[in-house]
Amino acid sequence: MKLIEITKDEIKGKIGLMPLGSIEQHGPHLPMGTDGIVVEWIAQKVEERFRDQVLLYPTLYYGCSKEHYGFPFLSVGYLNMINFLLDIVNSSKNAGISSLIIVNGHGGNESVLDIIRREVNMSNDNCFKLHIFSIVGRDRDLFPNIIDMHAGSVETSRIYAINRRLVREDKLKEVDDFTIKDGVFKMIPTSEANKYGIINVGGRVEIDEEKGRMSLESSVKDLSDLVRKVLEQIKNCGNNA
Repeated sequence: MKLIEITKDEIKGKIGLMPLGSIEQHGPHLPMGTDGIVVEWIAQKVEERFRDQVLLYPTLYYGCSKEHYGFPFLSVGYLNMINFLLDIVNSSKNAGISSLIIVNGHGGNESVLDIIRREVNMSNDNCFKLHIFSIVGRDRDLFPNIIDMHAGSVETSRIYAINRRLVREDKLKEVDDFTIKDGVFKMIPTSEANKYGIINVGGRVEIDEEKGRMSLESSVKDLSDLVRKVLEQIKNCGNNA
């Protein structure tokens, strides 16, 4: 079920599934909304498997993207993001959602999500829990000798597998520098680390549709496993109430 399509009487007891991405540069070849596009695709596939038990939230495309200063990005400040997400989580609980899973596609959201998870789950409520499923850093072993930290081989292959028309292959062919300065994401923004905004450790970006599909399907499987685990936890919580 999709949250925006149901009535008020269909909410109670469902697991919420909320994709969270970002609006930021992904090199000259990928969409600004790459992170949200990927997690939305994954979450939709999982919702299809658990249609009567899961509510798919509208994708939150805006995230924390300050690490892309110097390139185009639309971002929410860290403190604002914490309060914004806490309001959504708490109102979800009050609306009758049994537990909420945030499906995160952006590394810049990770520290904020850890704070929110601690704040929610340490609130003495034994039933409602916030779970974070992040695809950040997953499947780096798909491309030997390459570590995709941003807009690299893994992300490009995922988008290509979802919709190849979203990958500007002609623009990627024009990229002639894949070197990366030290300290990116921690000490310097991507604009200072690589002039194209591509952080693909190991060299040129490779596009492999099959590997992209493998990465997506692996995430669908693991997120489905998490949903089953949460369903079991909710069941046990109800039995112990």
